[in-house]
Amino acid sequence: MQESEAVTTTETLVVNIENVLKHSGKWEDFLESFGSQSSDFDRIHLLLNTKEVDELIVPKLIKEGKSVLKAESLRAIGNQHFKLAHYEKALECYSQAICLAPAPENDSSNSSVLALSFGNRSAAFFHLKQFTLCLQDIENALEVGFPTGSVYKLLDRKGKCCLFLKRKHEAIEAFEQAKLSLEESMGIQDKGKEDMRSLINQFIKKCQTLSDVSNTAEKVEMYVHTEIPSLPVYNSKIPCAADFVQLAMMRGEAEDCMQLGPSSKACRKAAWELYHAVECSVVKTLHEADVRLGHLAYKMVAKAGFDYLLRERENLEHPNQQDLSLLGCDQNGVYDSENYATMYHLVNHSEKRSPKDLWPRAVNAVFLLKSLMQMSFFPPYTEDEGEAQKRTHDACYIGGHILRHLQMLPCNAHEVSEMQVNIQEPSQSQTLEIGSAIYPVLSLINHSCDPSVVRHSYGDVCIVRSIRNISKGEELLDNYGALYPVMEYPVRQKHLKKQYFFDCQCEACIKNWPLYVDIPKDVINFYCERCHGCVPVPSLGQARQMESMACKECGHHQNIRGQILKVGGLEEGYQEALHKVIFGLDVSRDTLARLVQYLRVVDKHVHRPFSSHNDCQEAIKMCYAYKANAFPRLKISEQK
Repeated sequence: MQESEAVTTTETLVVNIENVLKHSGKWEDFLESFGSQSSDFDRIHLLLNTKEVDELIVPKLIKEGKSVLKAESLRAIGNQHFKLAHYEKALECYSQAICLAPAPENDSSNSSVLALSFGNRSAAFFHLKQFTLCLQDIENALEVGFPTGSVYKLLDRKGKCCLFLKRKHEAIEAFEQAKLSLEESMGIQDKGKEDMRSLINQFIKKCQTLSDVSNTAEKVEMYVHTEIPSLPVYNSKIPCAADFVQLAMMRGEAEDCMQLGPSSKACRKAAWELYHAVECSVVKTLHEADVRLGHLAYKMVAKAGFDYLLRERENLEHPNQQDLSLLGCDQNGVYDSENYATMYHLVNHSEKRSPKDLWPRAVNAVFLLKSLMQMSFFPPYTEDEGEAQKRTHDACYIGGHILRHLQMLPCNAHEVSEMQVNIQEPSQSQTLEIGSAIYPVLSLINHSCDPSVVRHSYGDVCIVRSIRNISKGEELLDNYGALYPVMEYPVRQKHLKKQYFFDCQCEACIKNWPLYVDIPKDVINFYCERCHGCVPVPSLGQARQMESMACKECGHHQNIRGQILKVGGLEEGYQEALHKVIFGLDVSRDTLARLVQYLRVVDKHVHRPFSSHNDCQEAIKMCYAYKANAFPRLKISEQK
């Protein structure tokens, strides 16, 4: 692979190849030939055997290695910012130093750089009242060999974090360990040790009563999730789903790699063994080439491995399953998201794609394939003719997998998101997309412009929860980026048709529900008990004086007194909870419980669309979002 400081994006590469073929008068014939290919294997084979295409697709390596000098320089700059109490700027410098610092197992002579950077960043997090993140960096610093003489500082800081987080026993344990470590420190005189010991003892006493804990610190810390929600009973056929979910057919070790980042040693080792050995040297290249979802396709193939893909070729291409509902399941009928075959069989709409749609994807696939060929993914080949043919055949087969995924991922990949919380103005908080992932089980959930579930990211795990009542046997419905309250009907239909190849027939589309801003705020309609139609009533205040109203669809006169009492009785508590979430960042269990109670009643009795139903759903989403990947927005993010 060639080394270079500049990489042509794959989008530009497509244009360049087209121009070369047009200039030579071969473009029309090539496109016709490309369009006649019936498989992804054949499409890749054609590109590799077309000289103009093959010669232009040459991935260029951009590798930025670790650097002790750069890391130490950034750490020093961070220390200067820290002394001036510019903690956000210090945090950024320390984070960059961590990415550049060599791992201790690779460079023992400079092992302290990474550990000190983690230690410094933990101090910055502490001053920013990010106590959970501070604790994580303290553990990282200790794991990679923080200087023994200063360990007491980390343990003292750990105790203070636990104290702020009201983790009494952990705080006392950390302070006691800090005292022991202090005794072993050789760089402090006896008087200094005595003073430090006295301070630690004061904090141990404070652990007995937590009345001095900062409310602000507790409030900020609320948004850093510590554990992934668990399922009450696991599903034997869909391991990642709750037991009541059914699958039914519906019609219609890279220590020198900057990208692997400051993860734990066990995490780095696991990633290296799975796929990173054939990824780390090309990550920068893929990023600069702007391959987007192509990186995920590359990673899927790299993680599966050459041996597996070759061994399972027959099973993947010709699955022995007459029951289509089992397609993607293993031999025991289990739909396992960790199984490559499960991902392989997700719909890709290849038969609906035009040659002009497939052509740029094929160029991307060859670019990714050639990047993969420079790594240790493929077995060694000899120079004889038979081996050369085998090498080409293997390349086309693997490239075909990549191309298949490049068609599948736009229809099936999900974003990994993070909530950036604005503490001062909660309504200005933003959800940021920080990555993409493939969750096969989620791909089975069809779309609705009025979805019944919502997704939130916990690390790289996606949690799906209901956001309205779901009856037994009713289909779960997700959203594919087209919500009726914020996107007009024609725009939704165009988006879904272009990316997902279907015309949406959900209730919001069939009945052409209005945008949220156009939903009348002073009107409430109830469901008809006979036909489930619309029973219009005046505002909730006026409706309290009424006994019955007629259904618009069937004319049935219905006593609405009970419905009014059920909804009206929860209105005050709902409004209070809604205000807390939007303006006070209160996402406590009590607040969430009030919102859920109100939504259950409104969803059952009130005919939609109904603006309070939307408001309540959004508030519930916010509560869940703040418990998932969520971090308070620091000032530095506003300065960039």
